Amino acid sequence: MSFRTRGGIRYRFSGLLVILFLLLPQSISFAGVASNVQPERLPRYQPRFYPFDGGEKAFYQASWNGIPVGSAEIHTGPLFLEGKKFYYVRVQARTWKYLEPIWKMRDSIESVFEARTLQPRRFIFRQRENRKKIDTTALFDPRGKKWKVERRQGSNVKEYEFSSQQTLDPIAAVYLARTLDLKVGDSLHLEVFGGQSRYLVDLHVAGKERITLGDREVEAFKIIPQVRNLNGSGYAGRMRQAVGWISADEKRTPLRMVSQVFIGSVYIEMVEQKS
Repeated sequence: MSFRTRGGIRYRFSGLLVILFLLLPQSISFAGVASNVQPERLPRYQPRFYPFDGGEKAFYQASWNGIPVGSAEIHTGPLFLEGKKFYYVRVQARTWKYLEPIWKMRDSIESVFEARTLQPRRFIFRQRENRKKIDTTALFDPRGKKWKVERRQGSNVKEYEFSSQQTLDPIAAVYLARTLDLKVGDSLHLEVFGGQSRYLVDLHVAGKERITLGDREVEAFKIIPQVRNLNGSGYAGRMRQAVGWISADEKRTPLRMVSQVFIGSVYIEMVEQKS
């Protein structure tokens, strides 16, 4: 396996495995036509369903060209802060042990967002990939409509802020999509912040089809994501193609994602879910 091939897998796996259907700053883009929706004209979506309200736990496995490479766990539950209800989501992703002499990854993400509107409040991304350690903490101030970000890599600390009421962290964006009444032909337009850069994301519901998941068939929406950078430091254009599937039932569970890499494809699938 060449260094270039390993690098392509690493970039896509760390982002896709952690978030599944959206973005992280290392694998943030999917090929396709750039959105023609301007950030200042983004629609405001109102959640209709809350399939994760009682809490849930999901497990995913990832493979590259049929070779298992890693796994992820996603835990969701309600959280009460100052008498107000929020949801708390924690994602933990790791490479399998046999891969660790080449690449060892132990990434985690935490997201806290309001229960009623799914407005983000806190986003924490901890990257542990070989010797690299990066901690990103982003806090949203609903009164000032402002994000404050701290990005720490060793002794190097960067702090900055930006004003935006519509920017979602990747997890809040996924969960917002799950609350909506999706139909074939719909397109969702979201502004997403992955920890370092901001992106305009289109999620197009391309169709509904039955897919095989383990030993059963599941009816699912086929989702095609398209992304463009909203600032100069983004990674849009790095990936070739990606397609995702979420269940077409009331749970809207992320089921599978396939993304092309330099050689072959990275394939991620849910293997277990608990309520």
